[in-house]
Amino acid sequence: MGFFIKDKEIKSRVILAPMAGITSFSYRNFMHKFGADLTYTEMISDYGLIYKNKKTIDMLYTDESDRPLAIQLFGGSKETILQAIDVLNDLNLKYDFLDLNLACPVPKVTKNNAGSKWLTDEEKLYDMVSSVVKRSSKPVTAKIRLGYEDINVDRIAPLLEKAGVSFIAIHARTKKELYLGKPNFNALSKIRDEISIPFCVSGNIYTVEDALEALNITRADAVMVARGGIGNPLLVTNINKALNGDCDYLIPDFDGQKRYLLEFAETLIKEKGERNAFAILRGVAPKFFNNLNLPNIKELRSALTKEILSLKQLDEVVEDYRNANLTL
Repeated sequence: MGFFIKDKEIKSRVILAPMAGITSFSYRNFMHKFGADLTYTEMISDYGLIYKNKKTIDMLYTDESDRPLAIQLFGGSKETILQAIDVLNDLNLKYDFLDLNLACPVPKVTKNNAGSKWLTDEEKLYDMVSSVVKRSSKPVTAKIRLGYEDINVDRIAPLLEKAGVSFIAIHARTKKELYLGKPNFNALSKIRDEISIPFCVSGNIYTVEDALEALNITRADAVMVARGGIGNPLLVTNINKALNGDCDYLIPDFDGQKRYLLEFAETLIKEKGERNAFAILRGVAPKFFNNLNLPNIKELRSALTKEILSLKQLDEVVEDYRNANLTL
């Protein structure tokens, strides 16, 4: 039970959010297997593309197992964004959508007029987006917030549709709110009546109930999972189950979470190399054991933040916890 973005079928109503430092190819591929049918790259800088920065180009890697795939682009001017799109078009990459990041709230992005700063000037935004739609070889989508300081999503969403955008992801907070407090899904309750293109909703989706509530209030076509899915891939599977009328949810257990962690770690090492992979895993690995009610589980989570240099060592850390706490 999915939906279409233009002529491309998205088979799941659960979408994997773009997350800086997280949604590289390995993570997209890993989460795709749990039912996140549409995935996004990390934020790709317009200048990074223009100057063909190696790190930026590496962030575009895919072997197509993570498709449908959206490349998420950010920039602070129409001119540089269009230049970046020309580079993308020349690279002949295999992807499905070009996504404009109009949502990022962090100061280092907004101070350069990028991310959610675009929401402050509707005329300038329309001009940029309509130009991007004409230039891109792929359908254009956008990720936005409720607004910058004040809520103006009721004007922004129709404006984006008029500019030619084919799909909108909406984070239910303003830029001013960052990631604090509860998302305001009620502010999106009328968007379905104001646009004809599909849209999805995001913000604090940590449980199946969170997803169902967000979808019920907003009548969105899909829900976007971000931080709530890190280390908890079964969340995606269980939301899909619920949307298909199946309440026989999969419950995370120690062996399963260990297996998922090692699987993700192995693919991340192949992509990034051991040094870079384990730098990322120090922040990610503990989350695989967040939702387990087991004795002294905090000790394992703490141990996983320490320096680990190989897949073998990672396995040993988890097994040391098992032997000390779970073996009869």
